[in-house]
Amino acid sequence: MRKPVVVTPLRQLRKARTMNQTALAGLVGVSQQTIAKYERGVVVPPVAVQARLAAILGVSVADVFPQPESVAV
Repeated sequence: MRKPVVVTPLRQLRKARTMNQTALAGLVGVSQQTIAKYERGVVVPPVAVQARLAAILGVSVADVFPQPESVAV
């Protein structure tokens, strides 16, 4: 069974700053492939990496990785 994909605005935020994956990866300290996985929602970065990404992009962590809304049952 496949894991659900988590959609993040990371790609849009990165492109709005005219930055490619390789450049962002170098600033964060991860590989370009890892950034691609974050953007596709295949991997959720550790909290420390989320904080670095947000700081580099000039936004809050919640802007980069919004939490899904709870559904009352």
